[in-house]
Amino acid sequence: MKRELFQMIPEIHTGDPSRSGIRVPFVRPALPSAESLQPAFDEIIRSGRLTKGPYCERLEQAIAKRLGVRHAVAVSSCTIGLMLVYRAVDLSAGSCRSRRAATDACAVATMEPLSRFGVARTGNRSEPLGEVIMPSFTFLAAAAAIVWNNLRPVFIEVDPRTTNVTPQAVAAAITPRTVAIAACHNFGNPCDIPALEAVAAEHGLPLIIDAAHGFGASVHGRPVGAGATAQVFSLSPTKLLVAGEGGIVATNCDCLAHFVRLGREYGNDGSYDALFPGVNGRMPELSAATALASLGILDEVSARRNQLADLYRCELSGLPGIGFVETMPGARSSHKDFSITIDPTRFGMTRDALRRLLAARGIETRAYYDPPCHRQTAYEHFHDRMKPLAATDMLAARSLALPIGAHVDEAVVSDVCDVIANAKQVA
Repeated sequence: MKRELFQMIPEIHTGDPSRSGIRVPFVRPALPSAESLQPAFDEIIRSGRLTKGPYCERLEQAIAKRLGVRHAVAVSSCTIGLMLVYRAVDLSAGSCRSRRAATDACAVATMEPLSRFGVARTGNRSEPLGEVIMPSFTFLAAAAAIVWNNLRPVFIEVDPRTTNVTPQAVAAAITPRTVAIAACHNFGNPCDIPALEAVAAEHGLPLIIDAAHGFGASVHGRPVGAGATAQVFSLSPTKLLVAGEGGIVATNCDCLAHFVRLGREYGNDGSYDALFPGVNGRMPELSAATALASLGILDEVSARRNQLADLYRCELSGLPGIGFVETMPGARSSHKDFSITIDPTRFGMTRDALRRLLAARGIETRAYYDPPCHRQTAYEHFHDRMKPLAATDMLAARSLALPIGAHVDEAVVSDVCDVIANAKQVA
């Protein structure tokens, strides 16, 4: 790798293990070097323009070009991006004037506005009416963005092999109350956008992709990001493309991009008259400069993660009861996380027991997503308990994400895999 552009973490043994307890952290960001960032930071500080400046514009242009989309709108986080997309789809549906060609309508032009479903009021309570189909096996921010827009999440199963939703499960969940479809590139594993687009088009619904894990992922050699009504990325420190905190809304819809840009400015178009209730969703210039430098090393970071994932697979594939996330033909995961599953019957130990053993050896892991969204306090009342999500519950109980990131090398992978391979003898 280009060491002058890439800041590696030189030491994984963070102090005395008996004191810190962590010998191998779960993740460390792959950051641009301080030297590569310094000129941009100096320029920003000297200018006094800490937001709404040229670095944010350059980042948007660079990402739009990389993803092959008309618009990449920088926002303060992926969560804010998702919130604004649901609001923007509502505002732009039915009134959009975007055209890619004389006969090519905007992605949301023919959709029913989400506000058509209104809000049912009973006493002082407001009940969401429009429903958004989404996986339960995903990060909780996806559900939060839906509920914040007074919409109702409808949780569905994922394919336990890919951990992504299937077009069949989505189609089966559509009702007259459905206003949008949400999917995810889970763990950085690309979901089947063309198949999901076909379902969405058949029913006249927007397709919103939580692409938080998507930078570094590709399908047939092309980065994920094009396709669907919008794809929303995260640039937080656990991702491959890092801004510190930040997000990107990628879309080919002019009107949707316009409303997201307004929404990140409180709904203010510059006249100081809010056209709709928005938020402060701007990305700071220092974050944009960091992301621009990070974009320059993204391909190297992605390639390295895939090398580590291949090594994990090679080391663990012979162990009974260990399962891996499968990708579609032609797809490459970003491996934002390298997640395995533990079948307790075949492996001889539960996921949680193995996790405790790894922790005792100073190896940090994550149990995604336990509990899944449909069992979380904030969202469980939306789920019909008569419709069990067996695959989701199984994945939540068995998935274990292993350390991956700038601090992980071949020796770390070997160490982690040795502990797993010898787990039953040690326990």
